[in-house]
Amino acid sequence: METKETKLDAIRAAFEQDINDYANRAEEAFAKLEKMNISPEEYKKANWTFGLNNYVAAYLRKVKEYTVDSGEPIKRIESRIRLHAYQQHTKGTLDDKQEISVAQAAVAVTLDGYVAKFFEA
Repeated sequence: METKETKLDAIRAAFEQDINDYANRAEEAFAKLEKMNISPEEYKKANWTFGLNNYVAAYLRKVKEYTVDSGEPIKRIESRIRLHAYQQHTKGTLDDKQEISVAQAAVAVTLDGYVAKFFEA
C-alpha cells in the first residue's frame, strides 16, 4: 500500500521532470534565437517554441506550488489538478491552431497524465 508521502513524492517528481523538460526545450529555442544568421522562418519557429515551452513550464510550476508543495491533503491535490486539466480543455478552442491553444493543450495532456497515473485505479 502506498503511503501519502510516497504518493506526494511521486507526484512531485513527475511535476519536476515535466517542468525541467519544458524549461530545457525553452532554453534550446532561446539558443536558436541568439544565432546571427537565422532565417525569419527559423526565428519565428524558435520564438513560438520558446513561448510555448515557457508557458507550459510556468503553468506546471504554479500548479505544483499551489497543490503538491502547499501541504494540501491528497484529495485536494487531486481536485486541483483535475480542475486545471478541465479548465485547459474547456476554456478555449484547443484545435484553433493559435499559440495559446497549443500551450493549453500541452498543459491539459500533461495534467491528464497525472490524473491517470496517480488518481485513477
